[in-house]
Amino acid sequence: MACWLGNLMGKFCSPSAIIIRRRRQVMVRLWVQQVQVQFGSHWQPAIDVCEDEEAYYIVAEVAGVDMQDLEVEYHPNGSLVIRGFRRPPTMGSVQCLVLEIPYGVFERSIPLPSSIDPDGITAEYQLGLLRIRIPKKLLSERVKSVQIKP
Repeated sequence: MACWLGNLMGKFCSPSAIIIRRRRQVMVRLWVQQVQVQFGSHWQPAIDVCEDEEAYYIVAEVAGVDMQDLEVEYHPNGSLVIRGFRRPPTMGSVQCLVLEIPYGVFERSIPLPSSIDPDGITAEYQLGLLRIRIPKKLLSERVKSVQIKP
């Protein structure tokens, strides 16, 4: 870097100041690149799992995800899978220095007990929270007395 302002810049154009400035620029570039690499990797949304006598409730924090980019599936192996894609915000020519919010593809698999009614699963998305209700089978459906014949 040439010191074209000469003595006007004084200490800012000293060789040590130039080295420190370049080192800082390189560190910021490397750090930003490292953060950008994380964009392409999978991440998992935070969830809460609750229950009452009638159902299990799962709440997943997926703020900033468009509803058309969300998917909820129940698999016959007894797991519920939440997957989707959070798009990064468009900032024009602004260069971000810190990216703590995960972007890109995400997936979360939640094992469920066998005592659920998969046909009754419902989901709604509002204010960045995906709320899933998984009804339990009625007690009469879980335990059935079998009459023994002589």
